Amino acid sequence: MKKSTLLLSALFLLLLNNCGSGIKGLMIYNTDPTLKTITEVRALPMQNSVGFEWKKIEDYRVHGVNIYRGTPMAGSQSFQRIGSVGNRYGTHFVDTHVKPNKKYLYTFTTFSLGKESKHGAVLKVQTRPPLNGVSFAKAYVVAPSVVKLLWAPHTNQSINRYIIERSVNAGPWKYVIQVKGQLVAEYIDTFVRTGNSYRYRIIAKSYDNILTRPSQITSVSL
Repeated sequence: MKKSTLLLSALFLLLLNNCGSGIKGLMIYNTDPTLKTITEVRALPMQNSVGFEWKKIEDYRVHGVNIYRGTPMAGSQSFQRIGSVGNRYGTHFVDTHVKPNKKYLYTFTTFSLGKESKHGAVLKVQTRPPLNGVSFAKAYVVAPSVVKLLWAPHTNQSINRYIIERSVNAGPWKYVIQVKGQLVAEYIDTFVRTGNSYRYRIIAKSYDNILTRPSQITSVSL
């Protein structure tokens, strides 16, 4: 009985903690114009992330920083809170939910006890374009039911795998396999049948999950 009571208590505390986290994420702030506003933020955009840095906040009333993101829209700007730094001594934040070669808008506030400052100046950021794809790809029929796919290894040192996609009889592109290793340069496809045509393309992928543009399309018919 004692063990059951302890187990129920532990489960109750776990649920309570989870509920608290959800409430925190939905918190609504009132504006306090006396709180320090962040006006200078440095941005470092990559393909799938944007890093930010600002100066340390000296106002002792401030508990942290809220980060808001939006996208350029015709005649209007819509911002959504995407994260918080829960300490006024924190001066960095990384947004990992962005796409390559896309424009974003950011604004920052400071917060304290359910109130936040006015929004700072809007910062315009454009993420970097995706890397170029592999420079060469070619498919060969090497047996009645075997296709050999060759490609040139990507020259970027961050690449560590290749995604093979295939289209059968001009149908939609479908994932086939991931081949690991920057210098790997071939794949043998034995799941092909006589009487069909096959198109292949290759997408290189980096250590930090950045995808390149697809390679040129190469085709064979059996």
